[in-house]
Amino acid sequence: MSLRSRLLAMLSLSLIVLWLTVAMLMYLDLGNKVSETLDQRLAASANMVAGLIAQQPEPFPQAAREPLLMSPLSEGVACQIRSATGEILMQTAGPRGASLSDAKPGFTTRTVSGEEWRLYTLEQDGLLITTADRGTERRQLENGIILVMVVPFSLALLGSLVVLWWGVRRGLEPLHKLYRELQLREPANLKPLSIGKAPAELRPIVNTLNSLFARVERTVLREQRFASNTAHEFRTPLTGIKTHLQVARRIEGEQQQLALARAETGVQRLQNVAEQLLMLARLESRDDWREFEPCSVSIAIREALVDMPGGQRVEQNLDAEDVLVSAPHPLVVIAVRNLLENALKFSSHDQPVELTVCCQVSNHQERVKLIIRDGGHRPSTSEHGNDQHHGRSPEQGHGLGLTIVESIAEQFHGRLHAEGNARGGMDWELALPRVL
Repeated sequence: MSLRSRLLAMLSLSLIVLWLTVAMLMYLDLGNKVSETLDQRLAASANMVAGLIAQQPEPFPQAAREPLLMSPLSEGVACQIRSATGEILMQTAGPRGASLSDAKPGFTTRTVSGEEWRLYTLEQDGLLITTADRGTERRQLENGIILVMVVPFSLALLGSLVVLWWGVRRGLEPLHKLYRELQLREPANLKPLSIGKAPAELRPIVNTLNSLFARVERTVLREQRFASNTAHEFRTPLTGIKTHLQVARRIEGEQQQLALARAETGVQRLQNVAEQLLMLARLESRDDWREFEPCSVSIAIREALVDMPGGQRVEQNLDAEDVLVSAPHPLVVIAVRNLLENALKFSSHDQPVELTVCCQVSNHQERVKLIIRDGGHRPSTSEHGNDQHHGRSPEQGHGLGLTIVESIAEQFHGRLHAEGNARGGMDWELALPRVL
């Protein structure tokens, strides 16, 4: 069942039960009120007859042979005047004789000739005045009054249900628009949702979905870069190994040994690529890093520079005090080493690589920033056209190393950012939460 159908069913059922309960209470109360009103009418009629008799200048005459007072227009009402001894002095057409003669003072109900009558008897100045209503006509009058109340009540109930249906349909229209937008969207379409002016209750959902689409888009782009970098990392050493082995078959002596040594270097590079892939798989599984001790940044930098080719070109600018970051020590070492290797790889041999560590408060959280700045590759005029570093986009990676750094940053609530600098190179900024 859809949300709209469920909401309509629940509200309609609640509204119907509420209205029917109110209608039943009103029906019972109105029936009692109408019966009391008709009884009051009987009592008022008897009092009116008693008042007319009291205004007679002479005593009330004795019983006549045919004591018919009058024949009323409605046969459903009757009136009888009796003496204290029970003689019928006057009466209207309707139930006659002894049928009303033994009525006691007050309200009574009696069956006359198979019909129910409601009687009221008033005693005054030795006379008994009885007024009566036929039960069927009383019920018809009661039902007529109740019908006048029920018809508008029923129309109001139906109108409320129609208004309820329209209101729920109109109120859930933005949700239906969101459903259509998601249903008709292509899998590759990761643009933000647009359903017009969303209500306050739906706006967090739309914002969350748009944020999800943005993260998925970043993930897809990262996976595409990862696939491209992986293919490049594997293709280059494999091509070199194949070439050097072919050369080694054709030559002998020292040249053959040199070709085999270069092929071995290519094998070593493939091994490093495989280790990088295994490290990336461990990061994505997240099973090995659930519990860890905070990492000292200075110690991680010192270990990352051990046996690093070109490490003497790294110029460090650290804070006076050591800082701790909320990330495992081995991963911080890997991240720093990959960033430094990337900077050294894409910098001229005469250009230093600057490593700066500073602290900064961002979004009410203190972070430690490691900024690696390279000077860029400065080719000669002849090799300018083959330069791969000049003019590269900050979003482009240069191998699996940066992909691993980005995974480490995201997993431990950090951030990796890159932008060009004034020296013609790149600034890679790794920010991790600080442990105080």
